[in-house]
Amino acid sequence: MLLKPFNTSLYSVVFLQSFTVFPEHFIAISAAYILIVASLIVYKNYSITIEKALGECLGLILAMTCYLISNDELLGLNILSLHNAIVNDYLGLFTKFTVCFFSSTYFFLTAESFKEQRLTAFEYLLVLLFAVLGLILLCSSNDLLTAYLAIELTSLASYILASFRKTSNYSIEAGIKYFITGAVSSAFFLLGSSILYAVSGSIHVVDLWDLFTDSCETGLGLTNQFSLLINNSNNLAFRSETQDVFFSSILNQCNSNLLEIGLTFVLFSLFIKLALAPFHFWSLDVYEGSPTSSTFFFAVLTKLSLFVFLTRLCYTAFFPLIDCWQFYSLWVGVFSVFVGSFGGLKQRKLKTLLAYSSTSHMGYSLLAFSSGHVLGIRMLLFYLIIYMIAGACTWFIILLLRVKRQKVIFKYTKELGDLVLLNKSNAGLALSLAVTMFSIAGLPPLIGFFAKMGIFLSLLQFKTYTIPLLVILCSVVSTFYYIRIVKVLYFENLLVGKLYHPLSTNKTIILSFLLLSLVLLFINPNFLFLLVFEVVIESFSVTDEL
Repeated sequence: MLLKPFNTSLYSVVFLQSFTVFPEHFIAISAAYILIVASLIVYKNYSITIEKALGECLGLILAMTCYLISNDELLGLNILSLHNAIVNDYLGLFTKFTVCFFSSTYFFLTAESFKEQRLTAFEYLLVLLFAVLGLILLCSSNDLLTAYLAIELTSLASYILASFRKTSNYSIEAGIKYFITGAVSSAFFLLGSSILYAVSGSIHVVDLWDLFTDSCETGLGLTNQFSLLINNSNNLAFRSETQDVFFSSILNQCNSNLLEIGLTFVLFSLFIKLALAPFHFWSLDVYEGSPTSSTFFFAVLTKLSLFVFLTRLCYTAFFPLIDCWQFYSLWVGVFSVFVGSFGGLKQRKLKTLLAYSSTSHMGYSLLAFSSGHVLGIRMLLFYLIIYMIAGACTWFIILLLRVKRQKVIFKYTKELGDLVLLNKSNAGLALSLAVTMFSIAGLPPLIGFFAKMGIFLSLLQFKTYTIPLLVILCSVVSTFYYIRIVKVLYFENLLVGKLYHPLSTNKTIILSFLLLSLVLLFINPNFLFLLVFEVVIESFSVTDEL
């Protein structure tokens, strides 16, 4: 009996489709393995502390994931996996690498601070890893269902991270508020996705692009077809032929309106997740009440993946509906910049001040996204990467601000007044915080200046100077509360304050690397800018032609 020859081409295709999601499989299997091993260690009551070692281990896992992504030989083949739910394009690989790199840095930065924050349960670190897995899946999501599952994986993990400190009423309150807001956001996303599926019959980005392009082109011709019908109303033969066309056009117009309604719900859901005004109120209490390492994660690591999916959705599937999503994105972005700039002027709480700052920066990012041009996408990715570098530096410094006390009880800085004697007790940390604030404010000679200038240039695509001038005015106003932090550091004459612990060698090296990147990227930003340029051109070449 002869065996039937195996179809090698089919096997190759299946292998390639499975290999494209290997980084996600690697992280998930690693998390499950560590969960089992760590549970056994805790159960047997070994006299070793695993939290610090586990944090560094998770950092190594994500560093290995970066290596797997960077050495992917399938780069640029745009292979679809898991029934077209995952896409392996330049944008997905680049953003997955970026998320893994900053997440790995995050674990190395915060590994020693978990015990000081009394977050000694190993489950905290594993929940963080599952949240990162959701962010990586979101970067390469190619349909609405996969995106929803990825967002929910990250969101459910975030609720746990916000309320993990069970002895703190503020942490419990932050977790409950985050959960309620996330439930509303998920309801909006599901409602919008249901409407889009009811109209189109598909949830895949590519299918939506094909269907909605034809639908919108037919719907836009409704006025001309109506005029043609009125002018030839006396012709019975023509009336019978065009009657079906007229009612078909009305149906297409109704479908177009339903598309806009469904897209609006999805947009508002993502705006809530990004803490954009007027959906930003939850972030003020959540950032303030959550553990500092959790706030670090919410404020820095989650933004890029959400914007990548938003860009993939609007610039690919819903580009024919640009008038709809551009209108909402433009005015929500302007309002976010305004609220973030003026809302932080009277804030004395450090975390709340940074929450307003995050709202403002997400507003700048949304303005670049709303340009409707490839230049806006380039500036969006460039700005988000710079924001992640500066944000990581800022929150790492806040984690390092441990007050000296006679007992072994650590209090983290929460008020601006706590920074009065930082320059006298730890001059290096004060200088690092000042440099970071100048970069976030967009002052030269730091890379934040180029990032904001790119946003202003992308706004010129609207052929008007009103919006760029308004945004520049808000940027000048927001510079006040960044400079106020520097004033507290160096120009307060008080002799009574709090003293801080010195930095260890490894923390000093990591902090110096982050600060040097802010300065060196200003001197030579071509590497990062050209890298982002290539990613956008390869991923959105079709949109650029439109």
